[in-house]
Amino acid sequence: MAIFSINFDNLGKQVIRYGLILSIATIIYFLLTNLLGVSGTEWAGWLGYTPYLIVIFIGQKNLDKVYQTSYKSRFFFGALISLLAAMVSSLFMYVYLTYIDDLMVRTVVENAINTLDKEDANYTQLVVKIKEGITPLFYLKFGTLAGIVVGILVSAATAIFTRKIVKN
Repeated sequence: MAIFSINFDNLGKQVIRYGLILSIATIIYFLLTNLLGVSGTEWAGWLGYTPYLIVIFIGQKNLDKVYQTSYKSRFFFGALISLLAAMVSSLFMYVYLTYIDDLMVRTVVENAINTLDKEDANYTQLVVKIKEGITPLFYLKFGTLAGIVVGILVSAATAIFTRKIVKN
């Protein structure tokens, strides 16, 4: 069966290959930033998108060398890579925060509570909502959604450049 003039069996293998590479890269990046104590900082967050850019770009470039694919095919390929990577790395994050180290969740909850006005009539209700809302499950859902969105944006941009590079 061909989708976008590509053999689906081989495409699936390549999506899994690059999706797992991206998953491993994002997990290692998280563990390193966590170990160094910079996880959650703004610059570390922005730098965390670098693996998406590199892996999706290389995947699209290599796919295009073999198949001479269209923009649509390269975009679709990159989006599938990011979908798989977002699900795997978010599941890792959920397990990590649930069973290994919940300090990150406790810190985020504490920081959110500290921003509240203690004189506010709804202070107690807000604290309860923060504690109920910011959980490892929140990171699972948010990480998956954010990874997919970032991956789609990166795929859209890199799909333009991979074709130009491969043509040269």
